[in-house]
Amino acid sequence: MGSVSVGEDVYVSRDDYLEILGFTIYVYLTGRIEKYSGIMRGKRALGEFIENFIYGKIAEVAFREFLRNKCGLEVLTDIDVADFIFGEYLPDIIAIKRNNDYETANFWIEVKEVRRDQRWLLVPASAIRARPYDAYVAVWVGLPDEHLAWIIRNVPEAEAKMSEDWRKWLAEVENAVTNIPCKIIGYVTWNDVKLVKRAEQGDRSTEKELNGKYGSKGWHYFRGSEKLFDPDDRSWSGTEVRENIGFVLRRMWKVADWNELYQLILQNSRLVEEQIGTKGKLPQICKHLTDRDYRENSFKCLNHQLSLIREKKGTIKRTKSWFEYPLFQGLK
Repeated sequence: MGSVSVGEDVYVSRDDYLEILGFTIYVYLTGRIEKYSGIMRGKRALGEFIENFIYGKIAEVAFREFLRNKCGLEVLTDIDVADFIFGEYLPDIIAIKRNNDYETANFWIEVKEVRRDQRWLLVPASAIRARPYDAYVAVWVGLPDEHLAWIIRNVPEAEAKMSEDWRKWLAEVENAVTNIPCKIIGYVTWNDVKLVKRAEQGDRSTEKELNGKYGSKGWHYFRGSEKLFDPDDRSWSGTEVRENIGFVLRRMWKVADWNELYQLILQNSRLVEEQIGTKGKLPQICKHLTDRDYRENSFKCLNHQLSLIREKKGTIKRTKSWFEYPLFQGLK
Protein backbone atom coordinates (compact mmCIF):
# COMPACT_ATOMS: atom_id res chain seq x y z
CA MET A 1 0.00 0.00 0.00
CA GLY A 2 1.44 3.34 -1.06
CA SER A 3 1.86 6.26 1.27
CA VAL A 4 2.45 9.99 1.18
CA SER A 5 5.78 11.28 2.44
CA VAL A 6 4.52 14.34 4.31
CA GLY A 7 2.08 15.04 7.11
CA GLU A 8 1.72 14.88 10.86
CA ASP A 9 1.25 11.35 12.20
CA VAL A 10 -2.04 10.49 13.90
CA TYR A 11 -3.35 7.04 14.80
CA VAL A 12 -6.98 5.98 14.86
CA SER A 13 -7.66 3.31 17.49
CA ARG A 14 -9.42 0.02 16.90
CA ASP A 15 -12.25 1.20 19.19
CA ASP A 16 -12.82 4.17 16.88
CA TYR A 17 -12.53 1.89 13.84
CA LEU A 18 -15.22 -0.39 15.27
CA GLU A 19 -17.52 2.56 16.00
CA ILE A 20 -17.03 3.82 12.45
CA LEU A 21 -17.86 0.32 11.20
CA GLY A 22 -20.95 0.21 13.42
CA PHE A 23 -22.07 3.66 12.24
CA THR A 24 -21.53 2.68 8.61
CA ILE A 25 -23.57 -0.53 8.92
CA TYR A 26 -26.25 1.33 10.90
CA VAL A 27 -26.76 4.01 8.23
CA TYR A 28 -26.82 1.33 5.52
CA LEU A 29 -29.40 -0.91 7.19
CA THR A 30 -31.62 1.98 8.27
CA GLY A 31 -31.44 3.71 4.88
CA ARG A 32 -30.20 6.91 6.51
CA ILE A 33 -27.87 7.60 3.57
CA GLU A 34 -28.75 6.91 -0.06
CA LYS A 35 -27.21 3.60 -1.08
CA TYR A 36 -27.01 4.25 -4.81
CA SER A 37 -24.01 4.65 -7.07
CA GLY A 38 -24.05 7.11 -9.94
CA ILE A 39 -21.61 4.83 -11.78
CA MET A 40 -23.33 1.49 -11.26
CA ARG A 41 -26.86 2.92 -11.21
CA GLY A 42 -27.93 0.31 -8.75
CA LYS A 43 -28.06 -0.47 -5.08
CA ARG A 44 -24.70 -1.03 -3.50
CA ALA A 45 -24.03 -4.17 -1.50
CA LEU A 46 -23.06 -3.60 2.13
CA GLY A 47 -19.42 -4.50 1.49
CA GLU A 48 -19.13 -1.96 -1.31
CA PHE A 49 -20.91 0.67 0.80
CA ILE A 50 -18.43 0.10 3.66
CA GLU A 51 -15.46 0.49 1.30
CA ASN A 52 -16.84 3.73 -0.15
CA PHE A 53 -17.72 5.17 3.25
CA ILE A 54 -15.26 4.06 5.90
CA TYR A 55 -12.07 5.71 4.64
CA GLY A 56 -13.64 9.16 4.74
CA LYS A 57 -14.91 8.57 8.27
CA ILE A 58 -11.48 7.45 9.45
CA ALA A 59 -10.02 10.66 7.96
CA GLU A 60 -12.58 12.71 9.92
CA VAL A 61 -11.76 10.93 13.19
CA ALA A 62 -8.03 11.34 12.55
CA PHE A 63 -8.53 15.08 12.10
CA ARG A 64 -10.66 15.19 15.25
CA GLU A 65 -7.80 13.55 17.16
CA PHE A 66 -5.30 15.94 15.60
CA LEU A 67 -7.30 18.97 16.78
CA ARG A 68 -7.51 17.50 20.28
CA ASN A 69 -3.83 16.54 20.55
CA LYS A 70 -2.21 19.48 18.76
CA CYS A 71 -4.64 22.33 19.47
CA GLY A 72 -6.42 21.20 22.64
CA LEU A 73 -9.71 21.61 20.78
CA GLU A 74 -12.56 19.16 21.24
CA VAL A 75 -14.88 18.79 18.28
CA LEU A 76 -17.57 16.32 17.23
CA THR A 77 -17.97 14.54 13.91
CA ASP A 78 -21.28 12.96 12.95
CA ILE A 79 -20.28 9.59 14.46
CA ASP A 80 -19.79 11.38 17.82
CA VAL A 81 -23.30 12.86 17.90
CA ALA A 82 -26.03 11.12 19.91
CA ASP A 83 -28.40 10.75 16.95
CA PHE A 84 -28.14 10.65 13.19
CA ILE A 85 -27.93 14.05 11.47
CA PHE A 86 -29.92 14.31 8.25
CA GLY A 87 -28.88 16.46 5.32
CA GLU A 88 -27.10 16.41 1.97
CA TYR A 89 -24.98 19.49 2.76
CA LEU A 90 -23.22 19.19 6.11
CA PRO A 91 -19.76 19.89 7.54
CA ASP A 92 -17.48 17.08 8.66
CA ILE A 93 -16.88 18.90 11.95
CA ILE A 94 -20.40 19.19 13.38
CA ALA A 95 -19.79 21.03 16.66
CA ILE A 96 -17.06 22.67 18.75
CA LYS A 97 -16.84 22.41 22.54
CA ARG A 98 -17.27 25.72 24.40
CA ASN A 99 -16.90 25.41 28.17
CA ASN A 100 -19.33 22.63 29.11
CA ASP A 101 -21.45 22.57 25.96
CA TYR A 102 -21.09 22.31 22.20
CA GLU A 103 -21.58 25.07 19.64
CA THR A 104 -22.90 24.26 16.17
CA ALA A 105 -20.18 24.66 13.56
CA ASN A 106 -20.64 27.65 11.26
CA PHE A 107 -17.09 27.44 9.89
CA TRP A 108 -17.60 24.41 7.66
CA ILE A 109 -14.75 22.00 7.02
CA GLU A 110 -14.70 19.16 4.52
CA VAL A 111 -12.12 16.49 5.34
CA LYS A 112 -10.82 14.85 2.16
CA GLU A 113 -9.23 11.43 2.56
CA VAL A 114 -6.06 10.69 0.61
CA ARG A 115 -5.16 7.11 -0.22
CA ARG A 116 -2.10 5.30 -1.50
CA ASP A 117 0.35 7.66 -3.23
CA GLN A 118 -2.15 10.36 -4.18
CA ARG A 119 -0.36 13.64 -4.88
CA TRP A 120 -3.15 16.18 -5.18
CA LEU A 121 -6.02 17.46 -3.11
CA LEU A 122 -8.85 17.64 -5.63
CA VAL A 123 -12.09 19.54 -5.12
CA PRO A 124 -14.65 18.95 -7.91
CA ALA A 125 -15.76 22.18 -9.55
CA SER A 126 -19.38 20.98 -9.45
CA ALA A 127 -19.15 20.57 -5.65
CA ILE A 128 -17.63 24.04 -5.29
CA ARG A 129 -20.58 25.53 -7.14
CA ALA A 130 -23.26 23.52 -5.31
CA ARG A 131 -21.80 22.85 -1.83
CA PRO A 132 -18.71 24.94 -1.06
CA TYR A 133 -16.85 24.67 2.24
CA ASP A 134 -14.87 27.22 4.22
CA ALA A 135 -11.84 24.92 4.40
CA TYR A 136 -10.72 21.62 2.89
CA VAL A 137 -8.38 19.40 4.94
CA ALA A 138 -6.31 16.61 3.37
CA VAL A 139 -5.78 13.47 5.48
CA TRP A 140 -3.93 10.37 4.29
CA VAL A 141 -5.53 7.15 5.59
CA GLY A 142 -3.37 4.06 5.97
CA LEU A 143 -6.17 1.52 6.38
CA PRO A 144 -5.18 -1.61 4.40
CA ASP A 145 -7.44 -2.71 1.57
CA GLU A 146 -7.98 -6.08 3.27
CA HIS A 147 -8.96 -4.54 6.64
CA LEU A 148 -12.25 -6.44 6.98
CA ALA A 149 -10.48 -9.81 6.84
CA TRP A 150 -9.37 -9.57 10.49
CA ILE A 151 -12.96 -10.23 11.57
CA ILE A 152 -12.62 -13.81 10.26
CA ARG A 153 -9.97 -14.43 12.91
CA ASN A 154 -12.69 -14.10 15.52
CA VAL A 155 -14.97 -16.72 13.93
CA PRO A 156 -14.20 -19.98 15.81
CA GLU A 157 -15.30 -22.26 12.96
CA ALA A 158 -12.91 -20.53 10.54
CA GLU A 159 -10.10 -20.08 13.05
CA ALA A 160 -10.03 -23.80 13.84
CA LYS A 161 -9.29 -24.64 10.19
CA MET A 162 -6.61 -22.03 9.52
CA SER A 163 -3.10 -22.88 8.45
CA GLU A 164 -0.19 -21.06 10.03
CA ASP A 165 0.06 -18.80 6.97
CA TRP A 166 -3.54 -17.69 7.47
CA ARG A 167 -3.01 -17.06 11.18
CA LYS A 168 0.11 -15.01 10.59
CA TRP A 169 -1.46 -12.91 7.83
CA LEU A 170 -4.65 -12.23 9.80
CA ALA A 171 -2.60 -11.27 12.85
CA GLU A 172 -0.83 -8.67 10.69
CA VAL A 173 -4.16 -7.33 9.41
CA GLU A 174 -5.54 -7.15 12.95
CA ASN A 175 -2.44 -5.30 14.07
CA ALA A 176 -2.94 -2.82 11.21
CA VAL A 177 -6.45 -1.91 12.40
CA THR A 178 -5.42 -1.71 16.06
CA ASN A 179 -3.73 1.63 15.41
CA ILE A 180 -4.55 2.87 11.92
CA PRO A 181 -1.79 5.20 10.67
CA CYS A 182 -2.96 8.51 9.24
CA LYS A 183 -1.24 11.74 8.24
CA ILE A 184 -2.71 15.22 8.53
CA ILE A 185 -1.21 16.83 5.44
CA GLY A 186 -2.57 20.34 5.13
CA TYR A 187 -5.56 22.49 4.27
CA VAL A 188 -6.78 25.18 1.91
CA THR A 189 -9.39 27.79 2.74
CA TRP A 190 -12.22 29.01 0.59
CA ASN A 191 -10.16 32.14 -0.06
CA ASP A 192 -7.51 30.06 -1.87
CA VAL A 193 -10.18 28.20 -3.83
CA LYS A 194 -11.60 31.55 -4.94
CA LEU A 195 -8.14 32.68 -6.08
CA VAL A 196 -7.82 29.61 -8.32
CA LYS A 197 -11.25 30.33 -9.78
CA ARG A 198 -10.19 33.90 -10.52
CA ALA A 199 -6.88 32.77 -12.01
CA GLU A 200 -8.78 30.43 -14.31
CA GLN A 201 -10.72 33.48 -15.52
CA GLY A 202 -7.47 35.26 -16.42
CA ASP A 203 -6.69 37.30 -13.31
CA ARG A 204 -2.86 37.52 -13.37
CA SER A 205 -2.58 39.06 -9.91
CA THR A 206 -4.16 36.00 -8.33
CA GLU A 207 -1.73 33.74 -10.20
CA LYS A 208 1.14 35.65 -8.65
CA GLU A 209 -0.42 35.36 -5.18
CA LEU A 210 -0.99 31.61 -5.55
CA ASN A 211 2.53 31.04 -6.88
CA GLY A 212 3.91 32.98 -3.93
CA LYS A 213 2.18 30.59 -1.53
CA TYR A 214 2.14 27.20 -3.29
CA GLY A 215 4.90 27.66 -5.85
CA SER A 216 4.71 27.34 -9.60
CA LYS A 217 2.31 24.57 -10.61
CA GLY A 218 1.54 23.87 -6.95
CA TRP A 219 -2.10 24.60 -7.79
CA HIS A 220 -4.10 24.00 -10.95
CA TYR A 221 -7.57 24.31 -12.44
CA PHE A 222 -8.15 21.00 -14.19
CA ARG A 223 -10.59 21.78 -16.97
CA GLY A 224 -11.58 18.18 -17.58
CA SER A 225 -9.89 15.39 -19.55
CA GLU A 226 -6.49 16.47 -18.15
CA LYS A 227 -4.04 14.11 -16.54
CA LEU A 228 -2.66 14.66 -13.06
CA PHE A 229 1.00 15.63 -12.98
CA ASP A 230 3.69 16.14 -10.34
CA PRO A 231 5.50 19.50 -10.63
CA ASP A 232 8.43 18.06 -8.66
CA ASP A 233 8.69 14.77 -10.55
CA ARG A 234 8.29 14.96 -14.32
CA SER A 235 8.49 11.18 -14.67
CA TRP A 236 5.22 10.75 -12.76
CA SER A 237 1.92 10.80 -14.62
CA GLY A 238 -1.45 10.32 -12.97
CA THR A 239 -4.92 9.49 -14.16
CA GLU A 240 -7.20 11.71 -16.18
CA VAL A 241 -9.56 13.80 -14.05
CA ARG A 242 -12.72 15.79 -14.60
CA GLU A 243 -13.11 19.50 -13.85
CA ASN A 244 -11.40 20.04 -10.47
CA ILE A 245 -9.53 22.63 -8.48
CA GLY A 246 -6.33 21.02 -7.24
CA PHE A 247 -3.49 21.70 -4.82
CA VAL A 248 -0.26 19.67 -4.57
CA LEU A 249 -0.18 17.88 -1.23
CA ARG A 250 3.54 18.42 -0.58
CA ARG A 251 3.12 22.16 -1.13
CA MET A 252 0.11 22.22 1.21
CA TRP A 253 2.18 20.57 3.94
CA LYS A 254 4.96 23.16 3.55
CA VAL A 255 2.64 26.15 4.00
CA ALA A 256 0.19 24.70 6.54
CA ASP A 257 -0.36 27.22 9.35
CA TRP A 258 -2.31 25.20 11.89
CA ASN A 259 -2.63 28.14 14.24
CA GLU A 260 -4.49 30.01 11.49
CA LEU A 261 -6.94 27.13 11.06
CA TYR A 262 -7.31 26.80 14.83
CA GLN A 263 -8.25 30.48 15.07
CA LEU A 264 -10.72 30.17 12.20
CA ILE A 265 -12.40 27.21 13.91
CA LEU A 266 -12.60 29.16 17.18
CA GLN A 267 -14.03 32.23 15.46
CA ASN A 268 -16.61 29.90 13.91
CA SER A 269 -17.63 32.31 11.17
CA ARG A 270 -18.50 31.46 7.63
CA LEU A 271 -15.93 32.30 4.92
CA VAL A 272 -18.12 31.45 1.93
CA GLU A 273 -19.90 34.75 1.37
CA GLU A 274 -21.59 33.81 -1.89
CA GLN A 275 -25.23 32.80 -1.74
CA ILE A 276 -25.70 29.32 -3.16
CA GLY A 277 -29.36 29.58 -4.14
CA THR A 278 -32.30 27.45 -3.13
CA LYS A 279 -31.99 24.37 -5.39
CA GLY A 280 -30.45 22.13 -2.75
CA LYS A 281 -32.65 19.63 -0.92
CA LEU A 282 -33.37 19.82 2.79
CA PRO A 283 -34.46 16.84 4.91
CA GLN A 284 -38.12 16.59 5.86
CA ILE A 285 -37.37 17.71 9.41
CA CYS A 286 -36.29 21.12 8.05
CA LYS A 287 -38.93 21.81 5.40
CA HIS A 288 -40.04 24.85 7.41
CA LEU A 289 -36.80 26.70 6.55
CA THR A 290 -37.20 29.20 3.73
CA ASP A 291 -33.95 31.20 3.52
CA ARG A 292 -32.91 31.91 -0.07
CA ASP A 293 -29.35 30.73 0.64
CA TYR A 294 -28.89 26.93 0.66
CA ARG A 295 -25.86 27.16 2.93
CA GLU A 296 -27.77 29.25 5.50
CA ASN A 297 -30.72 26.86 5.37
CA SER A 298 -28.37 23.90 5.84
CA PHE A 299 -26.71 25.54 8.86
CA LYS A 300 -30.10 26.29 10.42
CA CYS A 301 -31.20 22.71 9.75
CA LEU A 302 -28.07 21.34 11.45
CA ASN A 303 -28.58 23.66 14.42
CA HIS A 304 -32.26 22.67 14.64
CA GLN A 305 -31.43 18.96 14.73
CA LEU A 306 -28.74 19.42 17.36
CA SER A 307 -31.16 21.42 19.50
CA LEU A 308 -33.72 18.60 19.29
CA ILE A 309 -31.09 16.03 20.27
CA ARG A 310 -30.00 18.18 23.21
CA GLU A 311 -33.59 18.54 24.41
CA LYS A 312 -34.20 14.80 24.10
CA LYS A 313 -30.95 13.41 25.48
CA GLY A 314 -29.50 16.23 27.58
CA THR A 315 -26.36 16.38 25.42
CA ILE A 316 -25.53 16.14 21.75
CA LYS A 317 -22.52 13.90 22.43
CA ARG A 318 -23.03 10.17 21.96
CA THR A 319 -22.72 8.17 25.18
CA LYS A 320 -23.31 4.64 23.86
CA SER A 321 -22.04 2.51 21.00
CA TRP A 322 -23.64 2.60 17.56
CA PHE A 323 -24.02 -1.16 17.93
CA GLU A 324 -26.58 -0.46 20.68
CA TYR A 325 -28.89 1.62 18.49
CA PRO A 326 -32.05 -0.09 17.18
CA LEU A 327 -31.90 -0.86 13.47
CA PHE A 328 -35.49 -0.96 12.37
CA GLN A 329 -37.23 1.71 14.45
CA GLY A 330 -36.67 5.30 15.47
CA LEU A 331 -33.86 5.97 17.90
CA LYS A 332 -34.85 5.92 21.55
